[in-house]
Amino acid sequence: MDTRWVDKNILCLGDSLTEAGIWPARLQENLRCNVRIHCKGGLGMKGIVDGGKSPVGELKPLTEALVKDVDLIIFYAGYNDRGLADGGFGDLYSPMEERADRTIAGTLQYCINRIYEELERADNLGCKVQIVTPHCVGKYQYIEVDGYHEYPEGSGRTVKSLAKTMEKVSVENNLPCCNLWEQSGINKHTWKVYGANPGLDEVHCSQAGYELIGDIITGAVIKNFGL
Repeated sequence: MDTRWVDKNILCLGDSLTEAGIWPARLQENLRCNVRIHCKGGLGMKGIVDGGKSPVGELKPLTEALVKDVDLIIFYAGYNDRGLADGGFGDLYSPMEERADRTIAGTLQYCINRIYEELERADNLGCKVQIVTPHCVGKYQYIEVDGYHEYPEGSGRTVKSLAKTMEKVSVENNLPCCNLWEQSGINKHTWKVYGANPGLDEVHCSQAGYELIGDIITGAVIKNFGL
């Protein structure tokens, strides 16, 4: 497509779904932009901005240099924060908190603040920011319930509530949110098409699943920031 995004720079922050590289490549193909990724599988939201170690490697913190020449930052995370309390607007993660005391709302707010800290250091506050939530996941070897069900049991926390919490925090920060739970079309009927390994790994995606996510995020960018 011939859009305002041709040759613009987009930085994608995320976990293993971004590290796979397929949906960012789809975004780049669709918008004819330049896409870079800053991500590592196994990390939660905080680790993506502050850096951290996971079973598959280490990610350095987000820095001024990484955001200096960027026109759009896409923050797509939350899968590895599943199980935290949803929380609400006004929550803010503190480095003194243990994981068990954190909330989804407070952690996302912290990450938004950190992104803008680096953008301000880089004198690039005109950069756009897009939040993306997890999609409707199936079962995975580490979590034996799908995204419709509570985790932990009895907590009332589902991937749907996680996504809605991220959406609410985004709105309170005047930022657009692409809610993949609601918009992707990935669900219990389509995991056979879009899941990486139906019945075993329905969190990560097949080629078709990642390309679909790339197309949905492309549409969100155009809708929120213009063609």
